[in-house]
Amino acid sequence: MPSDPGAPPDDRSLFPSFDGPAGFDRIRADLEAFRPAVLAVCQRHGLATSGLSAFAHGTNVVVSNDAGQIIKLFPPFLRHQFEAERLSLARFHGEVPATTPELLQEAELDGWPYLVMSRLPGRPLEEVWPALGDAERVEALARIGEIMRAAHALPTEGLESIDLGWDAFVERQIAGCEGRHRRMGLPGHLVSQLPSYLESARPLLPRSVVPVLLTGEYTPENLLATRTGERWSVTGIIDFADACLGPREYDLLGPCLFLAAGSADLQRAFLCSYGYPTTDLTPALSRKLMALSLLHRYSNLRFQLRMDGWESQVSSLTELEQRIWPFSA
Repeated sequence: MPSDPGAPPDDRSLFPSFDGPAGFDRIRADLEAFRPAVLAVCQRHGLATSGLSAFAHGTNVVVSNDAGQIIKLFPPFLRHQFEAERLSLARFHGEVPATTPELLQEAELDGWPYLVMSRLPGRPLEEVWPALGDAERVEALARIGEIMRAAHALPTEGLESIDLGWDAFVERQIAGCEGRHRRMGLPGHLVSQLPSYLESARPLLPRSVVPVLLTGEYTPENLLATRTGERWSVTGIIDFADACLGPREYDLLGPCLFLAAGSADLQRAFLCSYGYPTTDLTPALSRKLMALSLLHRYSNLRFQLRMDGWESQVSSLTELEQRIWPFSA
């Protein structure tokens, strides 16, 4: 009798071997490598095994099926991301003016924690952004500001395990900032300015904050857009593996860099919708946000800043700051 094609193989090793985080990253999107584990999860929870497809982008193993479900497998060394997503998904769902995945299952398989959640409709904003007109872009940034404002009003009780510990965290980021940006390929003349620039921004950095729930992921890859008639609008958010507790300004950086960079109109639409009065759109705010962009744990301006040719066009970090946030010029 032929074996069931939807059943995992009779093998103790459901997961492929790999050499550390870099090795995992090379195979993360290889569905065949993780098929035995995915089938085991499907069998355990009665999930459909038809139409299995692995997502190319991300940090963990993410697989969808034809039933509108997402299976997300976290390697043991990223268990903290499992905890962050597990906790934050439950807190976000139904509480912000955007759809978020519904958490359906949470468990562990051979030491790998995993989540099963609903798949949301829509396309990544990254894909549709180039086709949006000016008015649609303003509307999208305003919408993101509204979503973020609601998210930052959510209660944080019970989420203490994902608190960044901001004051100590920001000091570590300052200490490692120059080395990180040198590795990330920031132009040398800007790297050399980092110590003095960050020293000038120190008094503006958030300190002893009352933390809010951050996603750290309000980026065009993780914001979903749907089309009604001829217009696209932001309707969903995915990927909460980097969720944490920290100062609200830390979440502002994704939309400012990826989407609104260099546009005074888009920056105003986003920040004013979030809650900043126009009188607060000042050089001090620009410097604070620029400093936080440099200190972000995943800071990589060459990838994140969507301004063509900026590396060769600015002579100082102050000039770069003013180009990104021109509303205060």
